[in-house]
Amino acid sequence: MEDEDDYLDWGDDEDDPCDHEDRDVDLLAGRACCYRCGEAWWLTDKELRREIELAASMFMAEEVDP
Repeated sequence: MEDEDDYLDWGDDEDDPCDHEDRDVDLLAGRACCYRCGEAWWLTDKELRREIELAASMFMAEEVDP
């Protein structure tokens, strides 16, 4: 059986880079923050355009009640 301390230490590797998949993006400021590791960064113009297009497509896909 696995030692409980080993399980709790899993994911604490500083050598394991975060992929920033779980992030929050402020479209007006152009800033992103990762929920997983806490890192914050400014988006490039290309990244910001992509995030705006994604948000717009999600908004347009949402059904509206009559």
